[in-house]
Amino acid sequence: MSLTTPPPPLVYVIHAHGHVPLRVALLLAAVAGILLTALAGSARIMQLRAAARKHRRADHRAVKAEAKDSSKARR
Repeated sequence: MSLTTPPPPLVYVIHAHGHVPLRVALLLAAVAGILLTALAGSARIMQLRAAARKHRRADHRAVKAEAKDSSKARR
């Protein structure tokens, strides 16, 4: 077994390449994964909020219409 450190890996990133220490490459990969996950999660949360807002408005309109109809029936 050799006690020397292995050579830095060759890293390719979108048409760019270079030699980077393995720890730095792994750190950058982890940070990129976290950012992509946060971006996807934020997009999904925005979708869910929009859907909830749409349903709240529809429910509010239905309640308003029902109240209006019941007030007309009393007259």
